Amino acid sequence: MLIIGAGGLATDVITHWELDETKASEGLYFFDNFNKDKDFLYDKYKIYHTFEEVKHHFETMDKTFCVCIGNPLKRKRITEQIEELGGELTPIVSCKVLTYNPNTPLGGGVVLQSGVGVSFNAVIKKGVFINAGTILGHDVILHEYVSVGPGVMILGGAEVGECSYIGTNAVIMPGVKIGKMVRIGVGKIIEEDVPDNSKII
Repeated sequence: MLIIGAGGLATDVITHWELDETKASEGLYFFDNFNKDKDFLYDKYKIYHTFEEVKHHFETMDKTFCVCIGNPLKRKRITEQIEELGGELTPIVSCKVLTYNPNTPLGGGVVLQSGVGVSFNAVIKKGVFINAGTILGHDVILHEYVSVGPGVMILGGAEVGECSYIGTNAVIMPGVKIGKMVRIGVGKIIEEDVPDNSKII
């Protein structure tokens, strides 16, 4: 699999990947076209620096990829660029997920890190990144390219709009609707609906 990005979120994925015995035979590669000073991550994982290298990888090795970039808008933009090169956006689910029904539909590129709990009838759409220790209640909906920080609780029936960011240890109360492009700060408790393009920090 090709991981787009070689920063903190990408290295978190390495940890989960190496813990998963079912991944032992699968190669892991990275793409970073900003920091071109090194060709390997941890002297082990090849880093591509050009779109031409990515296209060649898809043509000769494997088409699966996932984007591990924290900023939701940047994640969306780079996903669209990489898809145009022939990549197939693929979810990554840590082998250390706390609870997760395998029948839960996951959009392409979803990342579920360790300790995540997903309750019944949750919907997790394309490009969503869920950090460690997050709990999603029943009937929660996370729209495209949402980013969820560690330890967040999104309770039953809540909904988070496209490209929104929920900060570490925030709590979204049951039934609350968070709009698009919203930023919720660390530790905030959200009890009422939040309109598009809002910041609560």
